[in-house]
Amino acid sequence: MLNDNKKKIVKNFISHNQKFIKYKNEKKNKIFLVEFNGWSAIHIIFSYLVNFYRNKKNCKIIAYECFDLLNRLEPPWYKNFFWKFGILLNIRTFEIFKSFGTDEFLKPYYNQEQIKNANLETKKFFKKKLSLSNLENYKVHNIWIGDLIYDSYLKKYQKETIDLRSSNFKIFFNDCLKLFYFWNDYFKKNNIEAIAGCHAVYLTGIPLRIADKKNINCFAVSGFNCDLVNLKGNISYSKKINGSDIQFKFFKNLFKNISRKEIVKFRKEGKKIIQNIVSGKKRYNYLKNSSFNNKKNFNTKSSKNPIKVVIFAHDFIDSPHIYGNHFFSDFNQWFDFLNQTIKKTDYDWYIKDHPTSSFLTKKKINELLKENKNLKLIKKDFPNNKLKLLGIQFVLTVYGTVASELPIYNIKVINASKNQPHADFNFSINPKNLDDYKKLIMNLKNNRFKIDKKQLYSYHYIKDMFLKKHLFFQKQEKYFGYLGNKPLRFTPTVYKYWLDDFNFKRHNQILKNLEKFINKEKYSYTINEKF
Repeated sequence: MLNDNKKKIVKNFISHNQKFIKYKNEKKNKIFLVEFNGWSAIHIIFSYLVNFYRNKKNCKIIAYECFDLLNRLEPPWYKNFFWKFGILLNIRTFEIFKSFGTDEFLKPYYNQEQIKNANLETKKFFKKKLSLSNLENYKVHNIWIGDLIYDSYLKKYQKETIDLRSSNFKIFFNDCLKLFYFWNDYFKKNNIEAIAGCHAVYLTGIPLRIADKKNINCFAVSGFNCDLVNLKGNISYSKKINGSDIQFKFFKNLFKNISRKEIVKFRKEGKKIIQNIVSGKKRYNYLKNSSFNNKKNFNTKSSKNPIKVVIFAHDFIDSPHIYGNHFFSDFNQWFDFLNQTIKKTDYDWYIKDHPTSSFLTKKKINELLKENKNLKLIKKDFPNNKLKLLGIQFVLTVYGTVASELPIYNIKVINASKNQPHADFNFSINPKNLDDYKKLIMNLKNNRFKIDKKQLYSYHYIKDMFLKKHLFFQKQEKYFGYLGNKPLRFTPTVYKYWLDDFNFKRHNQILKNLEKFINKEKYSYTINEKF
C-alpha cells in the first residue's frame, strides 16, 4: 500500500498527464497495444508512446495484462474481479494509465477453440523426443516462443532447470500455448498499428514475437536504464537472437564511418571509463555497490599453481536466454559441465557468487563446492580488481560484464555464448561453438590468446555513449539508482524526479526525437545519433 506522501506524488503525476498530454478524440480504426504494468519509469515512457500513436497515428489505446500466468502460481478468482473493479473505479494503476490516454483495458481469456488448439499442440510436442534444446528452439505457427516458455518456468517456479516429463511443466506449457493462441487470434482479428511491452523476455514477449512476425513495430523497454527499443526485424531464429538488450550488436558498425583521429580520441575516453569502473569510481546502475574497490582488508593469499581459473556464477533464474541461446540451455547445464571439467583438470579452481544471486544460485554453488574439494569460494563482496593478486589468469562466464572489465588486468575471460555483448570484439575469448569451448578450457596451459586493449577501450566508449544518449532520461544516475533495497525505477519517487525536472523545451524535444525514432524503425534511438 502507498503511504500518504507516495499517494500525493502519484496524484501529482496524474494531474501532470491530464494537463500536458493532449490528444485528439477522433474516430479510431487502428489499435496501439501497451502493456499494463506497475513500473513508474515505464509509465513515463509509455505516456509519450501513447501520445504519438493517439495523435499521429489516430489509434485507440488498449492496455493489456500479460503477467498473471508468469507471476502467480494459482491466480485466485478475485484477480479477475479486481481487474474489472479497478477499471470501473479508477483504482491505482488504472487511473495512471487513463491519465495518459488509455481507452480500454484487456485481460486475456480463452475460448474453446484456443483451448482445443493448445491441447492438440501440447500433445504434438510431448510425442516428440524431449530435450531442453528442443524446448528452447520451439516454434508454433513458425513463431519462436520456446525460450520465453523456458525462462518463464524457471522464474515462476524457482527452478534451476526443467524436468520436461513433469506434469507441472506439461500444464504450464499448455497454459503458455493458450496465451499464444489468444494473442495470435487477437492480431488476426484486429488492426494493430504497434505494440509496446515491458520485457522482450518471459511470457510478456509472446505478443511482441507475433507482432514482429507480422512486421509490426514492437517496442520493449531494455535494460536497467529503461532504454526504449524496437524489436521489429531484430529477432533472428536462425541466429537464436531474441532481440532483447542487443544494443551491443550495433557497436562495432558505429566505427565504420569515423576517422582514425576520432577513433584515437574515443579510445582515450574509453580507457578513462574502464579505469573509473575498475577503480570503483563508476558503478553500474543495476548494482547497489561497485564490484571493484581499493580496500586492503581482503585475504589475497595465492597458491603456486600456474593455472588459476575463476567461475563467475550467474543468477540461475534470471532469464538465462536474455540475449538469445547460448552453448548451454541453462546455467544448471553449464554447472554440470564445469563439475566434470574440474575433476578432469589440475588447475586451481575458484567460484565467485553473483552480486544479486537468489537462494537457488547459492544452493547450486554450495553443491558444486561439495562435489569438488579443490574448488574454493570467493565471496561476492571480494573486489574483482583483487583477483590479479591471487594470480588469476582465466575467468569463465556465459555472458557477464566481467568479460569487458578484467581484460584490463590481462586476465583472459572465456565466454560460453556467441550471443553476448563482447562477441564482436577481441578483448575476451569467444569460442565458435560448444566443442571449441570445451577444447579451450581443457587446454588452458597452451592458450596464446592476446587481449586487444584498443578494442576494449573502443567498446567502453561506445557503450557509455549508448547509455548517455537516452531518449527520455538525461540524468540516469538520478533515475536508475536504488531507494533502499528497491530499484528507483519501480517506485513513485521517479514521478517526483520527473516532475521536478520537467520543462517544455525538454518535453517538446522528447516528442520530436521519439517521432524520429519511430519513423526510422531502428532498434535504438542512439543508433541514429552522431557520436
